[in-house]
Amino acid sequence: MAGRRGPAASRGEIRERLVSAAKELFTEQDFPSVTIRAIADRAECDPGLVSYYFGSKAGIFREAMSLPADPVQLISDAFGDGGRGTGERVLLAIMELWEESEAGANFRVMITLVLSSDLSLQVFRAWVNEQMLTPLVERLGVPDARLRIEMAFSQALGLFATRYVYEMEGLAAMPRQQLARIYGAYLDLTLGSFRK
Repeated sequence: MAGRRGPAASRGEIRERLVSAAKELFTEQDFPSVTIRAIADRAECDPGLVSYYFGSKAGIFREAMSLPADPVQLISDAFGDGGRGTGERVLLAIMELWEESEAGANFRVMITLVLSSDLSLQVFRAWVNEQMLTPLVERLGVPDARLRIEMAFSQALGLFATRYVYEMEGLAAMPRQQLARIYGAYLDLTLGSFRK
């Protein structure tokens, strides 16, 4: 691998090496401490390739911590028009992704990184707001949609932390279809979906 810092290696190989190097570094250090040059050095690539493939350090961070499927698109598809049954669809889609992949390990790493510094938290908060919450607010189309989306997000986040991180026995053992059906009804109430 030594000496293959650019054109000599295939684009796919370079991108893969950068993602792998970034994941290693973000796991070892907090977000502000990891530099683009450090990522490139570990991947044995030119630093300019980080910007070329990912746009910024925040971009490669999101890629390195990403799930096998795009969680934003998955949630957006499950959300639909925000009508009745939205909560169940969204929760079930996320649980299926989580339980049928290595998403849990990535999530634990990401939470550790997010909580490690104010800057990491700012990057994560901006990503959640821009990529997920704001589009759903616009789609929901009800009064106080922003507050409703934020409350639903906090409910879902609490459920996943309890089931997958703290692994509380009752919630961890419940079949995901049953849990999505029960808890999804609460999300529908929060979203105002019961009115549609």
